[in-house]
Amino acid sequence: MNQDRGSLPPAGGPPAAPAGAAFQDRIAAAFGIAPEAREAIVRGMLDRSARGAAGYWLQLLLAMGIASLGLVLGSGAVVIGAMLISPLMGPIVELGMGLAIGSPFLALRSFTRVAFSIVTVVTGAALLTLTLPFHEVTAEIAARTSPTALDLLIAIFCAIAAAYTTVRPGSDTTSTAAGTAIGIALVPPLCVVGYGIGTRVKSIASGAALLFTANLCAILLFAILCFLLLGYGAVSTAELEHAELAKQKPGAIRRVARALQVFFGLRHGWIFRVMMPLALLGAVYFPLREALARVSWEVRVRGAIQRMLDALPQSTVRSSLTVDHGSVAVRLVTLGRADEAERIEQDLRDKIAAVAGMTPKVDVIAVLDASALEEVAASVRATSAPIDVVRKEPELALLRQELAASLSGAWPHAAGPLVASRLRFPENDPAVVEVVHVGPALGDAAADLLGRALSRELGAEVAVQDRAISPEPIVAEPAGGWPWLQAAGPALAWVDEVEALHGCVEVPADPGEKPRRDVEDLEAVRAALRALPALRTERVHVREGARWRAVVSTAPCAPPEPAPGDAGAPADAGQDGGAR
Repeated sequence: MNQDRGSLPPAGGPPAAPAGAAFQDRIAAAFGIAPEAREAIVRGMLDRSARGAAGYWLQLLLAMGIASLGLVLGSGAVVIGAMLISPLMGPIVELGMGLAIGSPFLALRSFTRVAFSIVTVVTGAALLTLTLPFHEVTAEIAARTSPTALDLLIAIFCAIAAAYTTVRPGSDTTSTAAGTAIGIALVPPLCVVGYGIGTRVKSIASGAALLFTANLCAILLFAILCFLLLGYGAVSTAELEHAELAKQKPGAIRRVARALQVFFGLRHGWIFRVMMPLALLGAVYFPLREALARVSWEVRVRGAIQRMLDALPQSTVRSSLTVDHGSVAVRLVTLGRADEAERIEQDLRDKIAAVAGMTPKVDVIAVLDASALEEVAASVRATSAPIDVVRKEPELALLRQELAASLSGAWPHAAGPLVASRLRFPENDPAVVEVVHVGPALGDAAADLLGRALSRELGAEVAVQDRAISPEPIVAEPAGGWPWLQAAGPALAWVDEVEALHGCVEVPADPGEKPRRDVEDLEAVRAALRALPALRTERVHVREGARWRAVVSTAPCAPPEPAPGDAGAPADAGQDGGAR
């Protein structure tokens, strides 16, 4: 057949003997694929109109934005939604078909779209990351930075499912296509690469890039094998490509397609086309296998150490365990004597070294309990000679110093000044840090973020409990004394507990000719106010005013302004007079 200059010579597929072709036809028939259906599927891939390009890029950008925000927020449901929207699987499967049937035009066009899609998603995710007000490595991001050989196995199964949905389009494969989109996870790893570039964290970007490369190679290789097994290598694409190239303007695609045709048309060209993704897949397999071995070691060591910690006495009130990248760190807080803590520390260090094959970092902090204090007191009473007692209280003081330094750096200034913090160790629960501040409440989200920041700084899991004190004054008319006292009492109680706080109180002046009942109510509220424990401190100042008023702040109370006729009166005249 004569061909014009725009056509290509027939491509070389795998040499198929009659018996091999019959075997391929039987497999294809088992899946309901007729010989003419093969050509129709290839024709559909080659005859992709330019009008579909706008829809493809719109879906890709939407998937990029949704996946990036879902990863940053740590929402798995949002990330799954992005997987379902992403159209990136289509051109990758088409690239596999182009390599399987030896179509340089289909392979080149699909490769170009895949390459531009990768650049678009990574660049868009990096730019979106730069606009975010915070950069927290969530569990969704971390899960895509440490791929293993198991991720490669998942990609292989998804690749076979993708090839099946390609050769059997229809309603019976809709659920398979959706499951493949969720399982293969193409756009989320690219978004994590962009996140790593935007935050300049090389380990995040490289780990996610390795995961995407493994997925891409697995899809290509097993899509090619599936298409060859189903007999698609026997489809002649010369006439189909001639028709498509006739629609193309002369340019780079035509020139490169002709150059590739020489390579694709070799007698054993199909072997080289299969070997290309196979070689790349083999290159990424070795780091994935090493990562799987590392994860297996971490799981085994973490489980063994956790069983050791569970077997410790009930006096151990708090523990933290970190097993990561060939290192082990254990930190315990126990109630008891210092010598008992040292014994536990040495015992754990020996056992963990035997299990992990390396020297761990073990710290056991002893806090004297009631029985230990009684033993110390008894030993002091039994002898008059001075003894040296090994105390671990400085260790606990060091923890408080570390907590104060971490809070100072992580505290959100919008929540107002931090006036006090308390560290508690609930039984069988994470350590709790109570933060007392004058300003708006943190809210659950901000408290959770603050707890994560403190956990990273202290090397142990910490929960934050918010104690917000409103800086707004509590005001009531003279007749509303009792409701005012119920609202002002809890606020003034903080002044008694926290030395950095001051309370400023105003009480109504004597009512004069008011009814006796109003006078009695006023005196009763004043008496109840004087009975509050906070009124015994010098940091609560009471003076007369027009209404009931109380405000708690970190600044001392301002002196009362003198009346117009009392300019020469002392500044403290009338101070505290209303509550006495």
